[in-house]
Amino acid sequence: MTTPFKPLLLAAALLPVLAGCSLTPDYQRPEVATPAAWDGEVQAGTVVTAAWWQRFGSEELNSLMNEALAANHDLAAAVSRIEQARASARIARAGQLPSANLSGSVSHSRRDNGGGSSSGESDEFSLGVGYEIDLWGGRAADAAAARARLDASVFDRDAVALVLQSDVAQNYFQALALKDRLVIAERNLDAARQVLELVQVRYDEGAATGLQLAQQRTAVLNIEAQLPQLRQQLRLTQNALAVLLGRPPQGFEIQGTSLASITLPTVDPGQPAELLERRPDIRRVEAQLIAANADIGAARAALYPSVRLSASAGLTGLLTSGSGSVASIAASLAQTIFDGGRLRSQVELSEARRTELTQQYAKVVLTSLREAQDGLVSVAASQARAAALVQAVEQARDAFQIASTRYEAGAEDLLNLLDAQRTLLQAEDGLIQAELSRYASTTDLFKALGGGWAEPGAEGAAE
Repeated sequence: MTTPFKPLLLAAALLPVLAGCSLTPDYQRPEVATPAAWDGEVQAGTVVTAAWWQRFGSEELNSLMNEALAANHDLAAAVSRIEQARASARIARAGQLPSANLSGSVSHSRRDNGGGSSSGESDEFSLGVGYEIDLWGGRAADAAAARARLDASVFDRDAVALVLQSDVAQNYFQALALKDRLVIAERNLDAARQVLELVQVRYDEGAATGLQLAQQRTAVLNIEAQLPQLRQQLRLTQNALAVLLGRPPQGFEIQGTSLASITLPTVDPGQPAELLERRPDIRRVEAQLIAANADIGAARAALYPSVRLSASAGLTGLLTSGSGSVASIAASLAQTIFDGGRLRSQVELSEARRTELTQQYAKVVLTSLREAQDGLVSVAASQARAAALVQAVEQARDAFQIASTRYEAGAEDLLNLLDAQRTLLQAEDGLIQAELSRYASTTDLFKALGGGWAEPGAEGAAE
């Protein structure tokens, strides 16, 4: 190495020695009281994993979920926010490194002095290095804050994905339940029409009144009126599902035909404290809190003097005859004397932001505990309701069969048959809705427990 570049080597050797101290407060996770166990009886079941929807045993649901995760626009936007945060982390990290620039020039001149002319050539090349010493850890704090915000963007993506997964499952189950309700309504419509034919025959024979005939026609029309509404709800549900998949809704239909084809898993909720690691919304707020804590260090560092080292070396005449060299090394000190309290206010702003996020963190934790407990209560309640309705449907079918037989034999009044008919339809329709509630509450429980999530800080740590 030639002599002019010795100052650059000296400056590079000084950088590790001049590393400063940190003014960033030590981060401590806020303490939020979490119960030792969930209220009520908790059954052992499926442990929540990233691909939790596969526990329902539906190949079509698996396919729809994969399509949504690949094409949903909200999720794609969240991924783009990760890329923005990653770029910001690189920018912050670059502030910790020296800057270097290389310049060069070559010139040719010619002078005419009347009796003759003269010409000359010259060239100059220089290399400069600059570095702001991070005496107080401000640059490191900026980089730490950027890394934490990158982690927050990753957890934000996970939270968006979890909501998307839940919405896809909920809409799919809703569509299957509507298909079941249509089948029940059409089956009951056929039964009602058969009763109408019987009443018509009895009316023609003078064994039934016009009032009875009108009453049964009304029952048939009421059932017929339910079909367009159920078909509308099915179409709207499939439209919503298509948009979640990133598809236009026109022409989209699911292939599944019944909720009975889906397996309903039992969920193991684990321990309440596990939510702190499993819920992406909790991890997102905590990452934001870590970033705010680092911002305090950066704001405090700005109150103190900054020191910048610079070194340069140059060569002249390297390409022309002869050569010379020049080298320099310098240090500069800067300190804000008066700024109207701007820097001090920035520290106060950063501290207030940390306090705000501490409260947000506590609220998110409590909300997650409530949502998980609500999910457990809903699962148990929907199971009990469905079990009772199964028996109610059995009794309603027996009652309708008995009433039909007795009416046909002339031993039963039409009003009793109409009542049995209406009760059966309501019981069967209510059972399907209760079954849907079981699937919906189980999906909500998977979501409340965190669903699928990334390893904490995995993408941020790679930066």
